[in-house]
Amino acid sequence: MQTRRKKTHTRTLSCASFCAKLVLAVGIFLPAILAFQGIPESGKARKVTEIVKIVELREKPRPRELVKVYNVVKAHRTDITDSEAWRVSEVILEESLKRNLDPMLVLAVIEVESRFQYSAISPVGARGIMQIMPDTGKYLTDTLGRELGIQPVAYRPESLDDPILNIRMGVYYLHDLRKQFRNLNLTLIAYNAGPSELQNRLENNEAVSQEYATLVLDAYKRYTNRKAPTF
Repeated sequence: MQTRRKKTHTRTLSCASFCAKLVLAVGIFLPAILAFQGIPESGKARKVTEIVKIVELREKPRPRELVKVYNVVKAHRTDITDSEAWRVSEVILEESLKRNLDPMLVLAVIEVESRFQYSAISPVGARGIMQIMPDTGKYLTDTLGRELGIQPVAYRPESLDDPILNIRMGVYYLHDLRKQFRNLNLTLIAYNAGPSELQNRLENNEAVSQEYATLVLDAYKRYTNRKAPTF
């Protein structure tokens, strides 16, 4: 009988110890559970959104080349938002790499052509950030329509005021002229004066002004401390 009472006493102590631990755990976690349950669904959604934003802010740093492009864009367009400047910079870098062009050269062309103004219109009618003539824009739309996601019938001269579309067209056009003339200065002159005009001058042994090419290369040198890009 004494042995049996000792066993019963041990079980009682064990049960009491378990109950005490359970009460302690409930005391610790119950306020937090009740508090969370008391948050309305909209509050929970906000908490989740805030967490997602914090995670996004801690994403890996942007590539150094993209940051360099952004710094140039933002230096010329302090009036636009950071998100807009990043978007323009991303497109410049993306299209330059796709066409095997130095993005700093593209930036130099943009500086000389429009000073990074999206709605710039030249006296002869060239439009947008890379100053594309409406007829050239129509040709580029016919050529790149599927890649650009624009139907030729939807093209209007005002479409060139969209900086993203204009950059995609302008970088391709520069790339196309490079294939035709195979010379940096001639490529830049053709971009400014038109390939037909330049070709006629070359065929007739007429003088070709280097002024535009010099302006672009001077801007390029400021961005890179190099005299000319690898072409």
